[in-house]
Amino acid sequence: MKFFKLKLTFFALLIFAGSAFSQLDISNNKYPEAIKKLNICISVMPNDYEAYFFRGICKYYLNDNLGAEQDLNIAIKNYCPEIYDAYHYRALVKNRLEDYEGAVMDFNKIIDKQSTKPQLYMERAFSKLYSQDYNGALSDCNKVFDMQVFSEDLYLCKAVAESALREFDNALLDYDKALTINPINVEIFGRRGMTKALMGNHQEAIDDYNRALKIDSGYTFAYYNRAIERMELKDYKGAMQDYNIVLKYEPMNALVYFNRAVLEADMKEYRNAVTDFDKVLALNPENIQALLNRANLKQTINDYKGALTDYNKIIELFPYYIEAYYDRASLKKNSGDFAGAKKDSELGKIMSEMNRSRNSSQIAHDSLALTHLTALDADFSNDDLKSADTINIELMPLFNIALKDSSIKNSMYHDLLLLKTGKREYDAFCLTNKELPIKNTLADSSLGVQNREVKNNNTPNDLRLRKAIQKTTMQLFNDAVKDYDKIIEQDPNCAIAYFARGVSTCREIELINSFGDGQYFLSNKKNTMVKSQKNEKYEKALSDFNKAIQLEPTFAFAYYNRAYVKYELMDLNGAVKDYNNVIQTNPDLADAYFNRGLLLVCLKDRMDACEDFSKAGELGLTQSYKIIKKYCHHILK
Repeated sequence: MKFFKLKLTFFALLIFAGSAFSQLDISNNKYPEAIKKLNICISVMPNDYEAYFFRGICKYYLNDNLGAEQDLNIAIKNYCPEIYDAYHYRALVKNRLEDYEGAVMDFNKIIDKQSTKPQLYMERAFSKLYSQDYNGALSDCNKVFDMQVFSEDLYLCKAVAESALREFDNALLDYDKALTINPINVEIFGRRGMTKALMGNHQEAIDDYNRALKIDSGYTFAYYNRAIERMELKDYKGAMQDYNIVLKYEPMNALVYFNRAVLEADMKEYRNAVTDFDKVLALNPENIQALLNRANLKQTINDYKGALTDYNKIIELFPYYIEAYYDRASLKKNSGDFAGAKKDSELGKIMSEMNRSRNSSQIAHDSLALTHLTALDADFSNDDLKSADTINIELMPLFNIALKDSSIKNSMYHDLLLLKTGKREYDAFCLTNKELPIKNTLADSSLGVQNREVKNNNTPNDLRLRKAIQKTTMQLFNDAVKDYDKIIEQDPNCAIAYFARGVSTCREIELINSFGDGQYFLSNKKNTMVKSQKNEKYEKALSDFNKAIQLEPTFAFAYYNRAYVKYELMDLNGAVKDYNNVIQTNPDLADAYFNRGLLLVCLKDRMDACEDFSKAGELGLTQSYKIIKKYCHHILK
């Protein structure tokens, strides 16, 4: 039984431009504040290309590459095609987005006008390196040397290109020159280690990775490559330790899970290997190599049904994957399905003949499709292995109706629907999803008259609603719901009452969760029963938000809260549709973009997700940039 092992074949190194634009004070990391000011400029003067240009730069430094490219495109295409700094930044952004050919084209545009700047040739050399134009990269490096500019990055770029061209002796000389300039550059040791590995010098490669890790113990790229070399030397225990270190701090790295699974298969730990391939496929559901390896493993542990499912999936994804037909035939033969085995063998021969008769265009198309189906998410860009990733990724919370409060002034929203609940109370209410302080608002002396009035059954609905909302804020959920029930009984068309009752139900569930399920559901100690009761409450909240939307189809905050509930009920697609409605009705609500982005990440639509995070950040939700840095800096277009 054979398993495909993956090695790193890319040579990814980034150089960043250092242009300074003091007009915006973006040199002091005030990019989010600068973006807010630029948004105002754009709203007032939408034809001012400089605002888009500077906003694009701010987004670039915040790692919002998609947003930066959009703004720079506008600056270049619609307003001033001769703004060469915009081409420069766009080229750097395209490098990050792995549009290397596009980056080279932008560099060409600048170099045609500014051919004496060595930095441009150096940056273009890296773009060519990424696009596997190794001779072009060497040519640009030599042009920089001709300008009497020598740097460790330049020697490193040249050495990597020479390695790819298998000019190993020249590469080693250039690595040595780079180390003469900076003897503690971990990238040089890491890349030289890869070159020595290509030469078959596995122990020497390990020595270089060890040197890199001695300088920086958080250099996960070295751990990963050292694991590969240890596998070559049959040091399975050492390789496993290295993979485990990487995964401890990079739990989304599918490439490492893949190779650890291969290692476990070599060690005959087949069930562990299947588990790791499960993780690969959770991150990359259409990866054919992972499916094929997992199918082979399942066949080994006699899970014929599971293996058959995997082989079927491979053929569904890529009908020209000949090996899958023959492997499926073998499986069917072993399980006694001789007719099915014969049919698959015949299909394999037919597909093989079809492959030989396909023209170059069809072959190129299939090759591109197969590349997509074998790609794996891998990120070795973490800066510090010694500190684990502590970014808290969760949906922005529900919106509540609340009394205006100075402590929430920056997160207060208004909706015309509030006006319909009673004009004299409108100015006192707002919508917010900021956590409210729990205080006895019933004791507020300014509400004394209303407190006395609310005791009789003839209380106006706007006053009763006010008291119910206050009770929700005080976490008196049962009392609040009784008040909402009375309001709805008197006025079945009061959308705000349905909305507020749904909020009260959801906040009750949140309170329950904060104490732990077991402390609340005392009669239901089994997790399945606890989940059932929670879902029942969410269904009640969902019904209330449905009714509010039915009565007021443009009430954006009801869609927002319904999306939150649908997420809790695991209806991710339904939640996304509701966030679409929120954004259509209220296109400036940053939280809706942010939440939709998180759901799109779960649905494996990272491109659209990152566009949403970009928009949320642009609208002022600065925590979006933490998510962008984590998930979107390496997004492929």
